[in-house]
Amino acid sequence: MRRHAEQFVHRTRSVRGPVFDFSGQWKNELGSQMVLMVSHDGTVNGQYKSAVSGAGGETPWMDLSGTTGADLICFAVNWDDVAITSWVGHGVAGDDGPEILTLWQLVQNVPDIENPEVQWKTIMAGADNFFRP
Repeated sequence: MRRHAEQFVHRTRSVRGPVFDFSGQWKNELGSQMVLMVSHDGTVNGQYKSAVSGAGGETPWMDLSGTTGADLICFAVNWDDVAITSWVGHGVAGDDGPEILTLWQLVQNVPDIENPEVQWKTIMAGADNFFRP
């Protein structure tokens, strides 16, 4: 039986995590950079520059938006309507300072969605750890 996230959340006892300061500059293990601005209501805006891309090399700075709740965060980047990446994770106190541990999914346009040889390229997933530079 398939369960939706909403069903899981409503049946699980909620525990509010500590407030985490996501604002400021961050860098991940691949050298990608982001600047986050968090408003009092938890709305996230900022900029993201990937150190890696399908075309090779860095991307330009792109707009980022998302939301936070206590020590939880999610944000997304629209790569000029070619692809969208979203990250979801939480802030932790790491050995060398604060970190954001995330899982990401990237969905992208492919030339022929009906072609089984390229369908697997539509969605990719992975993990990123962000730290203060």
